[in-house]
Amino acid sequence: MDGRRELIKKVYDFLKKNNFKVSEPDLYGLVTFDLICKSYNEKYIIKILYNIDTFSKISVTPLMKMGVLTGSIAIIIGEKAGNGKLEEGVLYFRHGVPILSMGTFIEYVNGSEPYIYSAPGGFYVQIDGEKMREIREKKKYSIGYISQKLGISRRSVSLYESGSSATVDIYFKLEEILKCDISKNLDINVMKNNVSIKQEYSENDFIKEVFGIMNNFGYVSEYISRNPFDGLSYDLKSFLIIGAFDNINNNANRIISIKKISEILDDIPVIINRENTERENIYGCPVINIRDLKNIYDGDRFKKILAKRL
Repeated sequence: MDGRRELIKKVYDFLKKNNFKVSEPDLYGLVTFDLICKSYNEKYIIKILYNIDTFSKISVTPLMKMGVLTGSIAIIIGEKAGNGKLEEGVLYFRHGVPILSMGTFIEYVNGSEPYIYSAPGGFYVQIDGEKMREIREKKKYSIGYISQKLGISRRSVSLYESGSSATVDIYFKLEEILKCDISKNLDINVMKNNVSIKQEYSENDFIKEVFGIMNNFGYVSEYISRNPFDGLSYDLKSFLIIGAFDNINNNANRIISIKKISEILDDIPVIINRENTERENIYGCPVINIRDLKNIYDGDRFKKILAKRL
C-alpha cells in the first residue's frame, strides 16, 4: 500500500472509531476530496495527501467551495512537506487551505486546537493581546522592561498587545517572562472564511441548461468541478446535490457516490437525465428527465415530485 492510501485508511479508521458518519474512501471519480464526514455539529471535507506540496492551485476552489456551501470545514491532512514531516501541533497552509498532520487533526477533533502556525519565515504563535497586557500590568512590568528582556523594540511589544503574532522563539521567551500562557488558539473553521472563492463555470451545455432551469425554480445553483456530482442547488428550505447525465445507465458508480455523499450531508440527491427513462429512482436518488423538468415551471411542484420519488 502506498503512503497516501495508507494515510487515507488511518484517517478513515479514526473517524469511524470516533462515531463519525463517514463516506467510504473509494467514491468513484473523487478528485476534490477523499473523505466527507459528520458527527453532531461537525462536518469535514477532507483531502488527504502524503506530500502536501502536490496540492495544486486548481484544487483550491472546488475544495473550499464544498466546505462553504455545505457548512463543513475543508481541510487537508498530510504527512510530509518537501523532504520533512509535518510538525505536530502546527497549522500549515497551501493556497489559503488549512493543512494538518494526522496527529494534529486527532488533537483538534478531541478539543485541542493548534496555536502554532507555519508562515513564510518560520513558525508563529497568535498572541492574546488583551491577556498579555493584563498580566504585564498586574506584574507591574513596563513595555520598556519587556522589550529590553526580549531584545526587541517597544513598538513590537505594543503590536503583540494589539494581537499580532510572534515567532515561536519570541513567544516562549515572553511566556517565560510573564509566567503565563498568552497564546490564542487557531480556529481553522474561521480561517477558511478568509479565502476568496473563485466562481466556477461548466463548459458542458447540458449542465448549464439544468442549472438554468433550477434557478428559474428559485434555487441558487453552483457548479463544482472535479466531483462525482456536478453541483449544488439550494433555496431557503432545501439543499440538493445535482448529477446531470446523458444516460443514467452508463453512470452507475457516480450515482452511487452521489447517494453516499448525500447521506453524510443529509441533503437530497437529484439525478437529471437527458435521455428519456421510465425510472423514477436509481440507487435511492430521484430521477427526472430533462424534458419533464422543462415542463414543471413551479418550484413547489418540483419539490412534490422529488418527495414522491425519494
